[in-house]
Amino acid sequence: MKRVTAVILILLTLFSPLAADPIEYEYEPYEKEEFPIWTHELRRAESIFFGSLVITFPVAMGIYALAENLGMPTPSEDYQKVLQQALIAGGLSLIIAGTDWIIGKVSSD
Repeated sequence: MKRVTAVILILLTLFSPLAADPIEYEYEPYEKEEFPIWTHELRRAESIFFGSLVITFPVAMGIYALAENLGMPTPSEDYQKVLQQALIAGGLSLIIAGTDWIIGKVSSD
């Protein structure tokens, strides 16, 4: 029964693109006035926030480990430690995104 199911899934995977319709439309770029300015700012802030998490998460882990070694009281559960580290990283990323937004507002005036 497992072999039959596997063969059916493989055949469906292989032959399903044959039944699909080809895409026959041209890419139409967005116009400059198509979205409001605040959506562009939100998109930039989102990109900076999630992009900076790559840097802030290891930094938060290092700061947390240093504070733990210096005697900071920490929870005994591992998931609580990771949650605290994630909150620290999120806060740092939020500060970075907010700082970028403020710099953009000040420099555009």
